Amino acid sequence: MNTEKLRASILFVLYNNFDEAEESLASIAAQEDCADVEVILSDDGSTAYDTAQLYRAAEGLKGRFADVRVNINEKNLGSVAHFNRLFELARGEYIVFISPGDRFPTSRTVAGILGDFEKSGVPILTGRRRDMRDARGRVRPFAITGFFLKHFPKALMNYMIRRHNLISSCCTAYSKRLFAEYGMPDTRYRLLDDFPYIIRLLQQGARFAFTRRIFLEHAVGGGVSTGESIHPIILRDLEEMQEQLLREPQGLSKATLRHLEKAVAERKKSGN
Repeated sequence: MNTEKLRASILFVLYNNFDEAEESLASIAAQEDCADVEVILSDDGSTAYDTAQLYRAAEGLKGRFADVRVNINEKNLGSVAHFNRLFELARGEYIVFISPGDRFPTSRTVAGILGDFEKSGVPILTGRRRDMRDARGRVRPFAITGFFLKHFPKALMNYMIRRHNLISSCCTAYSKRLFAEYGMPDTRYRLLDDFPYIIRLLQQGARFAFTRRIFLEHAVGGGVSTGESIHPIILRDLEEMQEQLLREPQGLSKATLRHLEKAVAERKKSGN
């Protein structure tokens, strides 16, 4: 098959957490109707395991997809720069992410995401995840997010800036067209790969589609952005985002600007 242009790329991204990869890789292998989809297994400069295991994992996936490749960064780039590198390496028109500890809930998940994406006609599709704190899990975000994303995107944007992000990279799929039209995520951020980029897209008027589909069953408590405390680099990224928004306040409400000004002022007063 000609792999110069493929329908989609599944990007499996990891850093020092191959010990959580077994169920994730099994869920990738189980995907159906993916003969025109490639898989890229990509490590961001890990030192905690033998990356030769990735090549063995790739061998186990071959024959199920149009192509299976391995990328290993010589040094740790951070999530944002790593994602940008993979966006450039990917040959698929649509891009779907998965990380160790997460799994596609059914064998038709990727095919369903791609079908939803193609029907939407827009350059970015977001859906939901099931956070697995217990056997049942909790589905997030609420479906009403899709209503606001379609009808009141600026209101949703302002709400997220003041409260918390509702559109995370683990349950968002991207198209190559998006990057051509709006550029790639800003590498001034190191670990916060989704929030600043999503806000920038909303500021620029990018059209999103929302699906009720559950993209992933998401392991809660691992990684750098989950758990009880905020990773210091994530915190620094959030602070940079606040200051950047004050410099470029396109589409921000007065309430949001007051919120940002107060947060920055309090931080400077405390000396952080």
